[in-house]
This record gives sequence, structure tokens and C-alpha cells, in this order.
Amino acid sequence: MKPSLALVTVSVLLLSSCGGPENRVPVVQPPPTDPATVTPAAPVPGQSVDLQNVPATVKGAAAQLAALTNPNSANIDPDLKTLINLFGEKIHLRINASDISTFAQGFDRQARVTTQGLDVVKELLPTGTRTYGADGTPTYVPTPTDGYVEIDQRSNTRIEANWKVAGAGTVFLNAGHRYDVQTGQLQELQQELPTNATASVTVAGKTVAALAFRMDPGDCLNTAGPIALTLSGWAGRATQPPVRMDLAYVWTDKNISFNASAVYHTTTQQVSAALKMDVTGSTTDRCGENYAFTPTRADMSGTLDIPGYRTDFNVYLRDLSNLTINSEAMQAQNPFLKIGGNVNASLNFNGAAVLTAVGPLADGSDMNLQPGDQVRFQYVKNGQLITTDLDGALRDIQPILAPQR
Repeated sequence: MKPSLALVTVSVLLLSSCGGPENRVPVVQPPPTDPATVTPAAPVPGQSVDLQNVPATVKGAAAQLAALTNPNSANIDPDLKTLINLFGEKIHLRINASDISTFAQGFDRQARVTTQGLDVVKELLPTGTRTYGADGTPTYVPTPTDGYVEIDQRSNTRIEANWKVAGAGTVFLNAGHRYDVQTGQLQELQQELPTNATASVTVAGKTVAALAFRMDPGDCLNTAGPIALTLSGWAGRATQPPVRMDLAYVWTDKNISFNASAVYHTTTQQVSAALKMDVTGSTTDRCGENYAFTPTRADMSGTLDIPGYRTDFNVYLRDLSNLTINSEAMQAQNPFLKIGGNVNASLNFNGAAVLTAVGPLADGSDMNLQPGDQVRFQYVKNGQLITTDLDGALRDIQPILAPQR
């Protein structure tokens, strides 16, 4: 037996003699690195966008975006072009109050009840089917009762909404007040909303756009918002659509999360945007008079990618303290006066840092009694790397963002 083969044989025998999995030494994975502990790369003169050049850069990005989304562009996706031309003919889903009264023939009057001395006017979701004939003459039938359909025979188009997918219910959201000139009374408006709905646009039997919406309204939609909400849609075609967007929102007792993304394709290029937020904390008395949310940590990131103009930002907040979000606290003269914790934030353009902010949020030893003066800001201005505090950064940045005319 060759020495190398003998060594392998002995090794196998030794390993097998160690027994089953319970006798093996577990592999300990290192904990993931918290991005808040990683100091972002500082801006570099000559590589980073100079503060003075930010307005011109924003203008260039806007011009590029306008060119890519121009419906007359030769590079626009042909399926999307068809949809744009369709809506250019004013084919649209009508859900305003005047149309509802036409469709539902008196729903507005039937839904009126008196509460605490005010008329409550419930704006219902439209139902039934409205058809525009070959000569443009509209007709209406009251079915379906759980959705709305609009048909235009001139363009062979069908727009359909199902407000109660799988038998889901609807809810009413307070939508302000209006003055009734006929009665001289103030009215409270409530808008009906679906909790599970879909919508689609079909041209000549082909679906060219679709939307899906789901919401868990919770027990106090009008005061604290929904517990969860998702929205997704596409336009052009179902497979590799030229336009797609997705949104998801969840608020639990210990966490608030929000994710949104959108992608737009031409025949040769792509524009994308994404936003993500995750806030950890505690919610108390969500549906009561003493509602409050106390955050302890937050992670936020976003990207806008236009060809030639990619912007990314990250904000990490850790060990937040002395910060409560409720109506009373937010009405204070300075609700962030005693805030504690740390921030790690960065803004990048085309891979190079534009601005960074790192440090404690609490007020420092100066006399201005303003938090943030311990945070170190860095950016490039007039070809020089600037390192300053919050006040200094605001003095430099505000004239750029809001120039005087």
C-alpha cells in the first residue's frame, strides 16, 4: 500500500470512530456584521460630486429620466406604447363621487346617516358595468355588485375591478368634511376601501395591465392606519413587463417595515428605484387615546438608478432613546431635544460618496441646546473635503437645496 493511500485510510477510520453527529464539533458561524458599525468611506475631492455641482447633476438626471419615459421615444417598449396611446384616449376608471351617483343611482342618499349631529356621507366604490357603444353612447347595468367594469367598443378595451376578491369585505376611511349648500350643514365624508381587490386592463382580449391590493385594516384604521398593506402591479405585458411596481407595509407591536420597488424598461435601457425601511420599537395603546410608538433602532436604504445617474443612500440609527412618537410629543417645540443614540448615514452617487454623517445624536457640550452637533458630516465643497457638525452642514446645504431667487 502506498504511503498516501495508507494515510487516507487511517484518517477515514479515525473519523468514523468518532461516532455519530452528536459527537462532532459544531461549526460556529460568526454573527453578521451590523452595517451601523462600519464607517462609510469619506468623500474624495475629484471623485465625489462637489456640493456646488449637485443642482446640475440633479437636472441632468431629470433630463435623462424624461427622455427615457417620453412616450414618443423610438426606444419605448411597444406593448407599453399601446397602453399609453389607449389612456391618451381618456379611457379611464371613474371612481369619483359624481360618477358614483350616476352608476349607483342614489347610493349617496341611501348611505347617509346622522352621527353626533353631522351627516355622514359614505362615498361607495363604483359597481356595475358601463359600456360605450361604437358611437360613444354610454349604457349602464347594475351588475356586478362586487366590482366595476368599463367597456369601450370603439377601442375594444375592457377595464375591470373586483373589490371583493374571495368574498373579502370593505371598510370606510374618514376623508374629511364638506359643506352641503342645499342644507347649510357640514357633512363628514367617508370613503369605502377594499381589503382584497384586483384590477385589470384588457385590449382585444389581451391583458395589458394588472393591479392587486390587499389590506389588513386592523381595529383603528382612521387613527393608526392599517396593520398591513400590499400593492403590486405591472403594465405592458405579464411576462417581463416594461413597468412593474411592488409595495409592502407592516406595523406590528414591535416593528414597522416598509418596502417599495419599481422598474421601468425601454427596449435598450432600464430605470429602477427601491426604498426599504425597518424600525424596531414598541407600540402602546395603538387604538386608544394614549397611543405612542417608541423607536429604538431604524434601518433605511434606497436606490434610484437612472442610466449614468445612480444614487444610493443608507441611514442606520442605533440605541435610540428619549424619543416618543405621539400627538403630544410631536407638538412640542423641539420633540428631538433630548434624543439619544447614534447615526451612521451615507449618500453615494455613481459609487462615490457624496455625504456621510456619523456620530452621537445627543446634544454636545455647546450652548445651543440642539441635538446633532456631535455628528461628523463630510462632503466636498469647492474642491475641498469639508468636515463639520450639523449646523455647519445645514449652512452649506440649505442654499443648494433651496436657492434664493
